[in-house]
Amino acid sequence: MKKRFTPAAARRPMRVVNRIVLGVLTASGAFAATATPGDVKLTGSANIQADLVEVDLRNDAQILTGNVQITQGPMSIESEAATVRASQTPRSRYTFERAVHIRSADADLRSDSATAAAQAGRIASAVAKGSPATFEQRRGTADKLVRGQANVIDYDVINGIVKLSDNVSFSYGGNEFRGDVVVYHIRDERVTVNPGGPNGGNNGRVNITIKPRAADKKATEVPAPASGDGA
Repeated sequence: MKKRFTPAAARRPMRVVNRIVLGVLTASGAFAATATPGDVKLTGSANIQADLVEVDLRNDAQILTGNVQITQGPMSIESEAATVRASQTPRSRYTFERAVHIRSADADLRSDSATAAAQAGRIASAVAKGSPATFEQRRGTADKLVRGQANVIDYDVINGIVKLSDNVSFSYGGNEFRGDVVVYHIRDERVTVNPGGPNGGNNGRVNITIKPRAADKKATEVPAPASGDGA
């Protein structure tokens, strides 16, 4: 008698594929599988999720598509597509495409594309590119809001340093800085514009616009003359 094809049997091949994919990631020691397909976890720290995960076993690469999210403690990166390479090593490399959003305890970046690199299993740096890519310091107060935009933003996650280059605009509490390159040390709240000067390959001049604070404005205001002749 011919065996009837059931819905459960139809789903079995997909379950087998998922077990193979997640099993390989687990066996590497770099990843441990979670409960659902398309959701794999870096042991003790990172979680990678996407609508679709394709694994190139020979070249040690994962291709992630749809609602991609990688989280590691306070660090998260979201995009529409991503590729993870060398995932079985402590120095994984990531490429993100379309609607990229990078968040850490210090910074919030948005861009068209980005690359990131890990050291000792932790995301250590990211390079965001866009037209423009944007940066904003997190937890900043309204009077000291820090924002920047550039075609290229290089973010040193470990040391909390953001380097903006190519069509740079940067503001701190309303004060505006323009130059070829702006380097901002987030934790020290320290800005360097055109580091190295002409010898460092920066040809343009530095332009800074300082906006007076509200208290300063009141101190410099001239009272309007009283109406009438005072009689």
